[in-house]
Amino acid sequence: MLPMHKHRHRMAIWLATMVLAVSTGGVGYSGDFRVTTEIYENASSKPAAKHLILFAGNLTYDLAEIQDRYVTVYDPDRKRVILLDRVEKTRTTINTEDLVRITAQARAAAETSEQQQRIGVAAIPEVDGAKYSISYGDARYETSTKTPSDAEMAVQYGQFVDLASRLNLVHRRGLPPFARMTLSQRIASDGKIPTETTLTIRRGIQVDRFRSSHTYISTLSQQDREQIDEIGGMLALYSEVPLSDSGE
Repeated sequence: MLPMHKHRHRMAIWLATMVLAVSTGGVGYSGDFRVTTEIYENASSKPAAKHLILFAGNLTYDLAEIQDRYVTVYDPDRKRVILLDRVEKTRTTINTEDLVRITAQARAAAETSEQQQRIGVAAIPEVDGAKYSISYGDARYETSTKTPSDAEMAVQYGQFVDLASRLNLVHRRGLPPFARMTLSQRIASDGKIPTETTLTIRRGIQVDRFRSSHTYISTLSQQDREQIDEIGGMLALYSEVPLSDSGE
């Protein structure tokens, strides 16, 4: 098992890419938008992780901002996810069909009801107005939501979360993703976006909490577009390596 400090760090990084909470700005939705996310562990006032998620056209770019080595590009039209390593100057391409297959295999491996409960396959979301929650084993997620200015935003956000969940399973980050995926799918199907999510993990008398708080802006800045152009250069110039050789 990982040492606790490493486990918590991976959990925070996972939460940044997976359980985004969004506060809506006043600018009208134009098709492209950005989400910044900060992840806090327990009572800490300093974020453990910070990510910038750029939705531009049919592509989504996930940029880590505290540890800025990695960039992930989600390209559902071409059925691929691309991992970029700024340090090694490499890229790794994963077929989304492989992500779906791996997730299905992991789900099918839980054959008994006890196994399904333990990894969250059987978890069912609870809804109370704009608040959503889901529990399984020692974990509980509680999410506040709101309706975005355009329904398509909830669709795009939901697609990103689904692929990010599957990718986290491949990387074996954090907890099993099934309950998170179920909760996210319910939120997206209701046409909503999270505003804040808290993950509580109880292990005996020990309780750990991870809070995800994000800001949404319904337009991309010039700096955002310059970063997208820079990533385009990485995609063109970086050397392709298999997942087993990637630094993530």
